[in-house]
Amino acid sequence: MAVLVLGAGVALRYADALPFHFPLFLLAAGGSALTSLPLLLGPLRVPDPRRFAWLQLLLDVVLVTAIVATSGGPRSLFTFIYVLVVMEGCFLLSRVGGMVVAGLSSLLYIGLVVGRTILPLVNLMEPTETTALEVLTVFMNAGVLMISAIVAGSLAERYHLVQRDLEAQQRHLSDVQAFRDQIFQSVGTGLIAVDSDHGITAFNRAAEAITGVEAVQALGQPWESVFGRAVDLEAVRAAVAGADGQSQRHEIQLRRRDGRAVPVGISFWLLKSGEGSAVGLIGVCQDLSSIKQMEDRVRQADRLATVGRLSANLAHEIRNPLASVSGAIEVLARELPPDTTRSRLVDIVLRESERLNRLISEFLEYARPAPLTLLDVDVTRVLDEVLVLLQHRPVPAELTVIREFGDSLWTRADPQQLRQAIWNLCINAVQSMPQGGELRVGGRRQPGTRGAPELSLWVADSGRGISEKDLPHIFEPFYSTKTQGSGLGLALVYRIVQDHGGSVDVRSWPGTGTTFTLSLPAVEGRG
Repeated sequence: MAVLVLGAGVALRYADALPFHFPLFLLAAGGSALTSLPLLLGPLRVPDPRRFAWLQLLLDVVLVTAIVATSGGPRSLFTFIYVLVVMEGCFLLSRVGGMVVAGLSSLLYIGLVVGRTILPLVNLMEPTETTALEVLTVFMNAGVLMISAIVAGSLAERYHLVQRDLEAQQRHLSDVQAFRDQIFQSVGTGLIAVDSDHGITAFNRAAEAITGVEAVQALGQPWESVFGRAVDLEAVRAAVAGADGQSQRHEIQLRRRDGRAVPVGISFWLLKSGEGSAVGLIGVCQDLSSIKQMEDRVRQADRLATVGRLSANLAHEIRNPLASVSGAIEVLARELPPDTTRSRLVDIVLRESERLNRLISEFLEYARPAPLTLLDVDVTRVLDEVLVLLQHRPVPAELTVIREFGDSLWTRADPQQLRQAIWNLCINAVQSMPQGGELRVGGRRQPGTRGAPELSLWVADSGRGISEKDLPHIFEPFYSTKTQGSGLGLALVYRIVQDHGGSVDVRSWPGTGTTFTLSLPAVEGRG
C-alpha cells in the first residue's frame, strides 16, 4: 500500500494536481515502505512475536498519520489507509488490537485538525480555520475506524477460532492417519488396494513379504503384474457388489519373482469413498504355506497311524512263520547229503531270512516304540557323541564336518531315542554325498511360536538333495529312493520328534543339498 500511495503521489505531482508539499510526503511514504521491507524479505525470528506486532502496529499508525498530514490533513486522499491499519491490528492482535489501533488512529487524525488551528505543525501544513464540514468529516472517519475495528475484530476472532479448530482437526487427522498407517503396516495379513482400473494403490509390509515385491515397486502397477491372471477382478467386482459385499475366497499359486511358488488365499471387499461410491477393491491375502504344510502333516500322521497299526500286527504275524521256516531249512540242510549248489541255496535262504527278520524288527521298533524315559538332556553332548561315532565309520575322504552349536542346549527328552533320530539324519546326509561334501550339524535356543523357548537342531548336507515329487513322502514308512534302504530311518525320526512334542521341517533343493530342522521344547532356566 505504501508503494501504491507513493505512486499515486508521483502521478499527482506530474499532473500538477498535488495540493501539498511533495518532499515531506515523499519522506513519509518512503519511510512506510522501508519499514515493511524486512517483512517482505523473509520470516523474522523474534523472541516475542506479540510485542513485535504491537511495535509494528504503532509504527504503522504513526507513518500513516504522517502520510495523511503531509497530503492535506483532513482533506487528504489517503485517509482510508487507517482502515487497513485497523484491519491489520484486528488480524494480528484480535479485537483488542483493532480497537486500540482504531482509537489511536482516531486521536491522531483528530489531532491533525486540532493542530491546524491550535498547534500548527511546522512545515507540514499551514494554520487555517477548520470548517464545520471538515470537523464532521473527521468525526465520521473516526467513527468508521471504530466500526471497522468492531466488524473486523469480530471477523478476526472468528478467523482465529476457525484457524485453531482447523489446526486441531489437522493434528487429529494427522494422528488418525499415522494410527491408520501403523495398523495398515503392522497387520500380519497382506492388504492390497486396487482402483477401478485394477492399478495397485496400497500395499502393506505383509503383502511385500508374501509376494516378494516391495511397495515402491508395486504401487501404480496393474494387479496382473504382481498376482498374475488367476483372479478375474471384473468377476470379483460383480460379486462384491452384491448384498453381502464380500467375494468368495480365492486360492492361487503365486509365482514370486525369485521363482518360488507360494500358495496364497485372497478375499476381496468393495472399497468405497467418503460419499459411499465404489472406488475399487481391497484384497486381504494370506500365505498358506504353513497351513498347507500342517494339513500335509496331519494327513501324513493319519496315514502313518493307520499303516502303523495294520503293519505292526502284520509284521508280528510274519515274524513267527519266518522263524519256523528258517529253523526248518537248517534242519533239512543237516539231514540231506552234502551238495554245493544246495548249500549255496540254503545260505541264500538263511541270509535273506535274517535280513527280513532284521527289517521286521526295525519296523516293530518304529510301530511299537518303547516308553519314553524323559530326562534333562544336554543336546550338545548328544550331537558331539553322534559325530564322534560317525567319524569312526567309513566315510568319504572329502567329507567336512562343521559343528554349529555352543556349550549347552538343554531339553527334556529320552537320550537314547534322541540320539537315534540325530544318528539317522547324519547317516542319510553322509549317504547323499558319496563323493564327499559339507555336513553341518548345529543347534541354538530361540523363542518359540507359542512364547515358550525351544531348541532348533539342524543337520544339513551339500548332497544331491530331494526331488520335489519325493519330498512329501520322505517320512512315510518303507518309502525310500535308495536301492538298499528300508524307508524306516526318516519315519523313525519323525515319530521320535513327534513323541517329544516337537516338529520336523525339511528344506531341500535338488543338486544343492538338504536341511533337516528339529524343533524341541527347551528346559526353562537352563542353557
